[in-house]
Amino acid sequence: MKAKEYIIFSEAVETGINIGWNRAFKHVDLTEEQRKLLDKLEQSIKDSIYQAVTGQVCEYFEFDEHLNQIQLND
Repeated sequence: MKAKEYIIFSEAVETGINIGWNRAFKHVDLTEEQRKLLDKLEQSIKDSIYQAVTGQVCEYFEFDEHLNQIQLND
C-alpha cells in the first residue's frame, strides 16, 4: 500500500487555509456590506493562497506523476 502523497498534501493545505481563514475573521466586526464583499471574494482569495502554497512546495518536492493525475482528474 502506498500513500497518495499529493492528495494528502493538497487536503492538508486546503484544511489549513480554511482554519486560518476562520481564525482571521473570528473576532472581526464587519458591517453587512463588508461581510457581503468578503463572502464574494472568499473563494478567490483561498484559491490564490492554495495555488501559491502548492506551487512553492512543488518547487522543492516531486510527487508521483500518477498521483498528480488522479488529483487533477477528481
